[in-house]
Formats: sequence, C-alpha cells, structure tokens
Amino acid sequence: MKQSFNTSKLYYGFPIFILGYQDQNFGHNITTCSSSYSLGDWLVIGVGSEENAAEQIKHYQQFTVNIPDETSMLAMEQAGFISHREKLKHLALEYDLSERTHAPILESCPVVLDCQVDRIVEEGGICHIFAKIVERLVDPELLDEKGHFRNELFAPTYFMGDGYQRVYRYLDKRVDIKGSFIKKARKKDDKS
Repeated sequence: MKQSFNTSKLYYGFPIFILGYQDQNFGHNITTCSSSYSLGDWLVIGVGSEENAAEQIKHYQQFTVNIPDETSMLAMEQAGFISHREKLKHLALEYDLSERTHAPILESCPVVLDCQVDRIVEEGGICHIFAKIVERLVDPELLDEKGHFRNELFAPTYFMGDGYQRVYRYLDKRVDIKGSFIKKARKKDDKS
C-alpha cells in the first residue's frame, strides 16, 4: 500500500528551460524554469506572479524557451538563482535576438521555441502563460537529411524533487522508436 507524505511540491521529471524575454530595465533577460507542457503549436508555462519574468512577459507578450543540454548546466543554474539583474551580460552568454519576438535565443541551447502569448491566467501566486509557438529552432546537427528531428541525439536535463531536495536527471542513449517496446513485449509473450 502506498503511503501519504507531506511536501510543499513534487516535480516528477520536467525538462528544464531558460526563458528569454525582453526586459524594460535591462533590454533583454533570462531566467530558469521547469514548469511547462506543450501540445501541437501550444505551450503553457508557469512562473511566479511576483517574478521579474512574469512582469516583463505580461508587458511584451512574447518570449523564447531555450532548452539546454548538460553542457549548459552552470548557466542554467545561475540564471535561476540570480535575480533582478542583467543576467545575459553577467553570465557572458552568447545570444541572438529572435526576428519574430525580439527575445533572446541562446547560442548554447540546441533547441529553442519562439512564443507569442495568447493569455495569462493568474492563480495562487502563479502566472499560467498560454502561448502559441510561432517558430521552432534547432541546431542543424539534430536534423537528419530529410529535416526530421533526431531524438536520439538530444538529451535535455530534467528537474525532479520535492520541498526537501532538488535533483537533475539526464537522458541516456536508450531510444525506443514508437511501438517497438510494445512489439518486443508481444514477441516475449508469444514465446511464453
């Protein structure tokens, strides 16, 4: 039987991303996030209502989601812990500006989503930001010769933990092509 436990939060494995946005105080800025989901061309992220990122995204109505891999862990951590400063310059991060949203696109992040805000719902101190993905950007080496994404080459970092401890997890080289796990299980059952 499962046991109940008390915790202020429970993250069961969400990809970490660096949110890029225009900033009225610093021109452009970033922060680290781990609360998101996407479906088709839609993305929903969650940020604290009192955070600078929330204020700036409410004002400009656009942002980028820069998805790092393991090589960007130091910048990812620092972007989350430093607050109310010009983080791009402070962390000496190379970036371009999106032609569509004018938000930062970090050179070190192999996948970037360019997003336009549709609506923001504030509840319980959290801004739930619903956005349309207007462009997906990717390092060319993550695409095959036909322009399809090479999932086996991309290894984002995942955030897990509760109110007690935070943990980062990394993908390994195992990739299951759609349906192959089920096919293997069926073959195994057929032999039984």
